[in-house]
Amino acid sequence: MLKRAVLALFSILAIYIAAAYVYNNYLTQSLTFNRSPYEPKQSESLNYLKDKDTLKILIIDGGGIRGLIPLYVINYIENRLNKPISEVFDIYSGVSTGAIIASGINIPEKYIPADYAGHDSATEYLIQLYKEESDYLFSSPWYHDLLSGWGLFSPSFLGERLHRVLETHYTKSLTFTDLNNFVIIPALDIHSGRIHLFQNRGDAVRQLPTNSLYQLVAAAVSAETVFPPVAFRAAERSREHSYFADAAMAMNNPTSLVLLNILEKFPNKKYYVLILGAGSPPLVSAQMDYSELKNWGRIRWIQDAFSSIYRFMDRQQLLALDLAQLFSDRERLEYDYLNIEVTDPFVDIFDYKSLQYLEIHADRLIEENQQKMERIIERLNLPDEKNSKNDSQTKAPSH
Repeated sequence: MLKRAVLALFSILAIYIAAAYVYNNYLTQSLTFNRSPYEPKQSESLNYLKDKDTLKILIIDGGGIRGLIPLYVINYIENRLNKPISEVFDIYSGVSTGAIIASGINIPEKYIPADYAGHDSATEYLIQLYKEESDYLFSSPWYHDLLSGWGLFSPSFLGERLHRVLETHYTKSLTFTDLNNFVIIPALDIHSGRIHLFQNRGDAVRQLPTNSLYQLVAAAVSAETVFPPVAFRAAERSREHSYFADAAMAMNNPTSLVLLNILEKFPNKKYYVLILGAGSPPLVSAQMDYSELKNWGRIRWIQDAFSSIYRFMDRQQLLALDLAQLFSDRERLEYDYLNIEVTDPFVDIFDYKSLQYLEIHADRLIEENQQKMERIIERLNLPDEKNSKNDSQTKAPSH
């Protein structure tokens, strides 16, 4: 009897291993697009930014569905300024969910699907989109969960769903260069291990693997272990294929990389950077008594290890900004950073069942930083100073 039970168990295990091997190696979905480098008839000019005395930059961290937190903050800023956020900043960037937001808030109104029309801004459209599509994106059929070992052997979620959602809401016809403003989207180049910056203005557009917005965003949000990386396949017999994934694992907050790129393009200006976090996970160790903490091993420390890495990623970017201020005239670079710890309750970056709590966290962020929020609103309300230095030099008497 026992022998039969053991044999039956081994038979079931062997069948599962064989099925899982076939499924994960031959049947899992991919995200593959044709590589079609963008060759504009004329370069998408950045000259309009050269006339500005101060460049205003908005940067949004990664964080999955917790991207709703910065979206609610952006909505609050729009209501206070009485204008869409696409009319407030000069340059927009974001990693992972931040890439969706940075590009989404710059969608021209005519491209917003008819069934989502009627919103006061693209921000409200994005909030509705997150609420309606998160459960579809971050859930999988039972067979995928089972055969992938709940994400141990292949990506946790289906690439086809990500493709379908982005294609539906960005449409096939909307291009990256169609967006209202200068947008910079970081993505991780898998082969080189470097972060590549997709840019929709200037000469950098010639380095794009495609000008299709939904395909570029798919590449920037395909988080490792979560969705399959994106492949841009070149023409047959060419080896110029490129493979991209979410940059959050390497740089969840891209401020230093983006700012360096901007400084190289536009030196000798003033810069204001607003960085919006998507919620920091709490440290479990912070809730623990030393009597429990001293017994922790690898399994218990692993959650705090990842939390600490992401916290330090953000802190490292702020330290870089502080150093930049110390090495230059402090008035040339100003920044504000807004983030919140997502506790009571904690919301995981893929926990679509807890979406309703994210608005509560966003409201708490705004309330706890009310003085800073007022300073931000005041700063964003300042009119652009154009060529003030040149004007004063022109008016100075000659000798």
